[in-house]
Amino acid sequence: MDASRAEQIMKSSDIIGVMYRNNYVWIEDIDKGRNTAHVTYLEEHNTIHVGIDQLEETGPIKQLH
Repeated sequence: MDASRAEQIMKSSDIIGVMYRNNYVWIEDIDKGRNTAHVTYLEEHNTIHVGIDQLEETGPIKQLH
């Protein structure tokens, strides 16, 4: 993924799936200068910094409600 797409996903009102190393994450913040993202694992709630190019978009997620 590139920084522009990561920023679009982060700002989107839709819920768009993003994975890092086969785990779903939530993009918290983007650092375009360093090409990194601050992400939180959805299952474990751990927050880490990762390379944006290591993020994988999986597409829109429909809400279950």
